[in-house]
Amino acid sequence: MQSRSVTDTGSAKIVIIGIVVEASLVLVAVILGWFWQEPVWQDLGGETAGETLQAVVIGLSATCPMLIVLVLSRRLPYGPLRRLSEVVDERILPLFANASLAGLFLLSVAAGLGEELLFRAVFQDVLANWFGGWWGACWALLLASLLFGLCHWITPAYGLFATLVGCYLGLLYWVSGDLLTAVVAHAVYDWLALVWLCRGGGRARLRAPEEIVSEVASQQKSGGP
Repeated sequence: MQSRSVTDTGSAKIVIIGIVVEASLVLVAVILGWFWQEPVWQDLGGETAGETLQAVVIGLSATCPMLIVLVLSRRLPYGPLRRLSEVVDERILPLFANASLAGLFLLSVAAGLGEELLFRAVFQDVLANWFGGWWGACWALLLASLLFGLCHWITPAYGLFATLVGCYLGLLYWVSGDLLTAVVAHAVYDWLALVWLCRGGGRARLRAPEEIVSEVASQQKSGGP
């Protein structure tokens, strides 16, 4: 009981630190936006309640492809996908394994808002204005996504995955014209993914082939089934 309590406290501290770090990105985005004369709030939400609601609905719908990819990557853990899943299980999930749903939700909202303001509303928009034109917007999307991936670098596979997610969110912002769609998609995906993974989503399939071979050999030696 005491061990579980200590673990819960550790997860709560990690969540609080994460919320503070992610929320601080909002301040960083505001400062950089002011420096580069790129207001970070200008595309957050529509001019009317109806447009804002539409952006939220689109953002919620946009989480579905990401969640499908997540589930498939856990169900088909071969090669890089297996290694990516192992990295998540070994390095990330233990930090949040006993965090509360409310804590994970606040962390996800802070990440969605802070990271989208910084990487999309600042970096992507600044680069798009700097390059100019349609191709400039494409280069801005790519470079902002690469930076997003680098900032999430744990392993090459995880960095590539984060870059692809950044491209998806950046494209969502570009097409919709409303940053709120990317914020909602990012936050809701993070929350649902963390809740599912921390509750054991797909872990049973993450055993490496060599572990299975070793177990079979061990069973044969002991006369087991």
